[in-house]
Amino acid sequence: MAKNLLFCFALLVSYTLSAQKAYKSTEQFLEEIDQKIPQLLHDFSVPGAAIAIIEDGEIVWQKGYGFADVEKGVRVNAKTGFNIGSISKSVAAWGVMKLVLEGKIELDAPAEKYLTRWHFPKSDFDSEQVTIRRLLSHTAGTSLHSVSAGPPYDNLPTLEEWLNGNNDGLGRVEILLEPGSRYKYSGGGYGVLQLVIEEVSGQTFEDYMQTQILNPLGMTNSSYKIDDKIRAASASPYDKYGEPTDFELFTAQAGAGLHTTLEDLTRYAMASLYLHKDYATYNPVLPPDIIRQMMEPVLPDNGHWLYGMGYQTEQRGTSFVFSGHGGSNTGWQANFRVDPASNDGFVVLTNGGAGYSICNQMMCDWVRWKTGETLGSWCETKPTIAHKMKQIIDRTGMDGLNAIYTNLKKNQPNSFDFSEGQLNDLGYYYMGKGELEKALTIFKINVDAFPYAFNVYDSYGEALLAQGAREEAIEHYKQSVRLNPENENGINVLKGLGESTENLLYQVPLEHLNSLEGVYIGVHDESWRIRVEVNGGVLACEDKYYQFTLVPIGDDRFVNPRFGALWRFDTSDEHSNPMMLFGKYKFRKVK
Repeated sequence: MAKNLLFCFALLVSYTLSAQKAYKSTEQFLEEIDQKIPQLLHDFSVPGAAIAIIEDGEIVWQKGYGFADVEKGVRVNAKTGFNIGSISKSVAAWGVMKLVLEGKIELDAPAEKYLTRWHFPKSDFDSEQVTIRRLLSHTAGTSLHSVSAGPPYDNLPTLEEWLNGNNDGLGRVEILLEPGSRYKYSGGGYGVLQLVIEEVSGQTFEDYMQTQILNPLGMTNSSYKIDDKIRAASASPYDKYGEPTDFELFTAQAGAGLHTTLEDLTRYAMASLYLHKDYATYNPVLPPDIIRQMMEPVLPDNGHWLYGMGYQTEQRGTSFVFSGHGGSNTGWQANFRVDPASNDGFVVLTNGGAGYSICNQMMCDWVRWKTGETLGSWCETKPTIAHKMKQIIDRTGMDGLNAIYTNLKKNQPNSFDFSEGQLNDLGYYYMGKGELEKALTIFKINVDAFPYAFNVYDSYGEALLAQGAREEAIEHYKQSVRLNPENENGINVLKGLGESTENLLYQVPLEHLNSLEGVYIGVHDESWRIRVEVNGGVLACEDKYYQFTLVPIGDDRFVNPRFGALWRFDTSDEHSNPMMLFGKYKFRKVK
């Protein structure tokens, strides 16, 4: 089963200059950050971080925290190297736009126009509609969210091989959706752009980016090519439990392969401030109108999350706009944001798998500093229960672990992140280390804690199968498919074991399902409206923000596979129309 991957989500928010310094001075904010970061590193087992703050077009803070190498005692500084994950895409987009500026690439031309070494496989969609602009903005309908190639890193596939599917099981790059129809994040699309740059420039991607983008920006300690110089100056990566992990290398370098320093990425952030009075000093590569264009969303607003060409952007209200990018790879998490209107920004680099917590907290604190407002749940950064459980296991072993977890959840519910994915990750951590009994114990605790989450049964089934407990594994895989009939992994495993996956869905009489159709409004919030329709034995639901399904586990009991949440309908005689109940929320049927 695919592991729950937590990423340093790219939070994007923007506010006007008039709202700035809403609740404390620059000096107070910097002092707060300086005191908070070391504690966050400790709480989340992140060895090191590097932070920069840009205020009114000036770099007012650059500082390293913690360790670049724990074993050697090497501390982080502004020249320490970090992989920056998907921020690599933002920088790679500059390489494309430089060729556009020179008239060597047309933004709205098909990518195929520039390709000779590889072509899109045949599909139901017209590859001529996969344009450069759409690839840059993740609106081309192409596949592959991730770009990781996996070890052995001394024998990486060629770019053409990677695009054709020799990429550690990710699959080939192909067109899955109608190009231009909607946003779909695609690291695979940036692999295609990497090839376009090579074909048009006649250089390797890393050489072109070094000479045409990085060096002119003064990013001389940055590179897409990981040579001895880059490795010698680099931090070491650590997993989300603070233990050493592989130093990943990438064939699809444009998607995730850039290595940089705090000094250099801050230069890049400064070069993105296209309204800065000294713009030409910081950015000799692209004119300001090009950067502005890159930050403008390509497709209309779909909620707050928007994407330009290499920059993620979020707009709140009529004038609050920030742009930047986040990045996540094994052992690395990073983020940067700029507000061109006020010439402000920040940069965060970490060398720990749980560094997303540092990134999120930094973003929340920065927004609160600027506006006095909070980003809600994003700002509720808590140590994970997985970290706590691992500490207990390391200290005292596995005895009584279930009771310890139950006690913590009951008596300290607000002290830790108890979400489903935490223990799931911990279970896979132990499986990866070959400690199967520990993994089984953790997965079983998770099943008991989240009985309506399909993924916990799938993961536990995987561990049971590894143990040789075939029949018990089958029952857990079947329960996973019952809770989520679209769980392809569970279906494929069951078929591979010779088990039928038919008739696993609880059968509710169609007449009864039809009686549940309609529009429901919140009892305590009538602006919350949910439309419910019957679709293939499940209830298809839609509100203002989400589309989701409810899978039956009883006549009036349904599960949302996406969140593992129980929904109920009250169809008792005292209600002339059904009531829909979700936790503490109640909805009444209105039509």
